Amino acid sequence: MKLLKLFIEKSLYLSINLLIFLAGYIFILKGYSNESQEFSKKGAILISIGTSLIAAGIVVFLDLWKEISKDRIFDKIKSLIIQGGLNKVYPKRDLDKYDDLMFNLKNNLDITGYSLVAFYDSYCELLITKVVKHNLLKIRILVVDPDSEFSKHRAVIEGNMPDIYKNNINRMIEKFSKYSNIQIKIISSPLTTMIFRIDNTIFVGPHFYKKSSKSTLTFEINKNGWIFDEYMYEFERMWEDASDLK
Repeated sequence: MKLLKLFIEKSLYLSINLLIFLAGYIFILKGYSNESQEFSKKGAILISIGTSLIAAGIVVFLDLWKEISKDRIFDKIKSLIIQGGLNKVYPKRDLDKYDDLMFNLKNNLDITGYSLVAFYDSYCELLITKVVKHNLLKIRILVVDPDSEFSKHRAVIEGNMPDIYKNNINRMIEKFSKYSNIQIKIISSPLTTMIFRIDNTIFVGPHFYKKSSKSTLTFEINKNGWIFDEYMYEFERMWEDASDLK
């Protein structure tokens, strides 16, 4: 249907192309002598013109097809970028972009992780300042049970000792325990995806089997697209199944 729509949109272009083909065919017919079965000098000229017109028509048709193909590609890009809400793709997890968004955080922060050591070290004091200043700010931190095999396996991949994960989770609980708008939950299942939502922007990326998180690709997605909703739905499902830590 989309292809038909594109042809309709290019109908004038296509009509001109068909006229060129038709003119070329007429010139060839005029130039060919059915009686003598031979080409006169005039006939040769007409046939030459006709074949040139047909060749030109083929070029025009190929150009038309290129335009249609380009429109289809742009339509797919539009679907992914605009409708999906994809802002950018990064080759790593550790991004400077987080800092500006965290500084302007006002409403919601949701994050998943195995230990979140870097997150805690970078934003602990900022988060406390934020929750004191903004009573409506809601922060949800979801971590994997550090005693689970999933967490121990991830610790090996990241080149860390498993105790680091448990120690940091305990550190977060101790630090954030007196702030009612900071919730921490634990889940006893592996994370297939990193989810880091800062107000209207969400960063997501896979947890590869044998690759450290900091060197794994990350997608930046805005709230205007359907991809944002998909990942927030995933977070909500995990959050519902998780257990309270504070």
